[in-house]
Amino acid sequence: METITFKHSGNAGDIIYSMPSIKMICENQNKTAVIYIKLNAPSGFTDAQHPLGAVMMNKTMYELLKPLLVAQSYIKDVLYFEQESVPAIDYDLDRFRIDNLNLSSGNIAQWINNSYPELRPNLYEPSIKVADNIKSKNYIIVNRSSRYQNLFFDYSQLSKYENVYFVGVESEFKALRLHNPNIIHLQVPNFCKLAEYINNCQLFIGNQSMAFSIAEQLKVPRILEQYAHAPNVIPQGGEYYVCHTKEQFNKAITITLDGKDTDSNPTETKRETKTSIG
Repeated sequence: METITFKHSGNAGDIIYSMPSIKMICENQNKTAVIYIKLNAPSGFTDAQHPLGAVMMNKTMYELLKPLLVAQSYIKDVLYFEQESVPAIDYDLDRFRIDNLNLSSGNIAQWINNSYPELRPNLYEPSIKVADNIKSKNYIIVNRSSRYQNLFFDYSQLSKYENVYFVGVESEFKALRLHNPNIIHLQVPNFCKLAEYINNCQLFIGNQSMAFSIAEQLKVPRILEQYAHAPNVIPQGGEYYVCHTKEQFNKAITITLDGKDTDSNPTETKRETKTSIG
């Protein structure tokens, strides 16, 4: 089968948000994708807490991400981008960064479409699939990155529920434990396994992070803590809530998990038997 070549420098979330566009054109042209990822492109981040520091993609992140990408039927391979040895690139997916877009607004999943109109994504259907290797489905996945936090939120509502697992780096896990000391740190070998856990969860909760980009592409039930100063993550398709206040956030959690309003007596909250998802 013929291939279409793409180049991207990251971040990991931006690459995942490009999957609807890549999937659409590959299926329309009956071709498969070869994605070349450039390492160590400067990020311009001013937040010292970002896990990758001053770059958008490093070798470690590349190796975590590649298994998820190559698991997709429309992706033939994912390779390092080395200027001198890469064949002609059909689509430079970094182009949106120089196309005068306001990257603090709009929808990340449509940035590429602004640069290449033919890369028109279907944002209402899943763009990634993973194996069904997780036995339990009775658990909640939470991710809250150190960036893009709504300072009016806290996650203490989740202390009412069993089987709440955090995915993310250690420092972020310790911060969330201040809200819920019973939360469990779920560590995974790569993002493909992370996607398997997310795909089978009862509910995914998070802010504008790489983990949320996976939940978005899988279209699992999800709640987004949206960052008011850069609301560029716009959930579409499936069951979701976009929250801007603590009250709205807590109500979305209760409606999703218990099927009733937050005005109900908290002692009536349904608690499931604790289980292992490992």
